[in-house]
Amino acid sequence: MRNVITSTILVFCVFGFISCSRLENTIADDIKRNKKKYTEIVETIYNCDFSRFKMGQYISYNYFPQKLKEALNQTELKNKIKYLILIQDSNCNLLSIELISGRYQIMYVPCPESDFPKPDSYKEEGLIEIWGINKNWFIWKDNDYM
Repeated sequence: MRNVITSTILVFCVFGFISCSRLENTIADDIKRNKKKYTEIVETIYNCDFSRFKMGQYISYNYFPQKLKEALNQTELKNKIKYLILIQDSNCNLLSIELISGRYQIMYVPCPESDFPKPDSYKEEGLIEIWGINKNWFIWKDNDYM
């Protein structure tokens, strides 16, 4: 009986470690599979009133409207996003969106420039890793240990 419990705990620990350490894969796959849900997240953010916050300011999850929390909870982002940053896109009148989960930043850019990461791409720039997901989404991870 003790071996069964130990084995079960070990399996959960290994599974938990793998699933947490590969956020770039799980989120990228989810964005590709559930495009409609991620479009809903973007539209919800655009329709929320974040006017009391400055552009580029970290907005804590505590200040997310309930509708945004519900939209996030319908995706792999559930319980992962701690902050949101809104950035004025220089190419159009829409805002770019940055969702922050630890060292991972999930970016939505409505009007990407030519140097935007290509879909299904990977690039390392010093301590930064970048994964292109599709024409508007990418993930970057900061490997700088503070």
